[in-house]
Amino acid sequence: MDHVPPKQFHPKQTRNETNPNLWTVPTHKRCNAEYREDEEYFYHAAYPLVQKTNPVMGEVFHRDLARRIRRPQTPAMVRNLLRDCRTVTDAGIYLPPRVIEFNLDARRMERVAIKIAQGLLYRDQGRHIPWENCKDIRLCESETDVPELYRLSWSAKEAKVQSVIPRVFSYRRCKFDSMHLLSMCCWEAFMFCVLFEDPAVHRGLSGGDDK
Repeated sequence: MDHVPPKQFHPKQTRNETNPNLWTVPTHKRCNAEYREDEEYFYHAAYPLVQKTNPVMGEVFHRDLARRIRRPQTPAMVRNLLRDCRTVTDAGIYLPPRVIEFNLDARRMERVAIKIAQGLLYRDQGRHIPWENCKDIRLCESETDVPELYRLSWSAKEAKVQSVIPRVFSYRRCKFDSMHLLSMCCWEAFMFCVLFEDPAVHRGLSGGDDK
């Protein structure tokens, strides 16, 4: 069974405070293992975004990362992240003291976001929707960055907010024709918007077998 979102997304402090019943879905062990390093990257790379947008949760993050630093893989991850930081922008502008520009590896972040979305769809629909059916994914650092299609989907009756711990992870899902639109909020700091095309509906519209 795989946690959706990953168990490590819930800092130890929040798990101790709430003792949540975390969501799980079935998965292949090999497939799950292929995402482990990317999930570690996602959690560590999210810290600057969380600290910037939600300082209260940023402090919880900071304490959790300080606890994790005792693990051998954590210092290596932090060193890799720091190698991607710069004090000079692409335009040649020198940043002020103690200010750095941090470049996210968008591909690794998106891999994890799509996997989470697949898990949520399985949890809601009881069936797997393939990776290649993901037709759109956006990282939105604020609500104003969210494309209009996703914001409009929030008004649908079925698009109610669902979560185990709202301040850690919550999401909205809306189905429109052959599309599943998911808006996933992470640590009340940023959002991934993901659109999946439903293969069953698509086959039905094409005159194929809908089973």
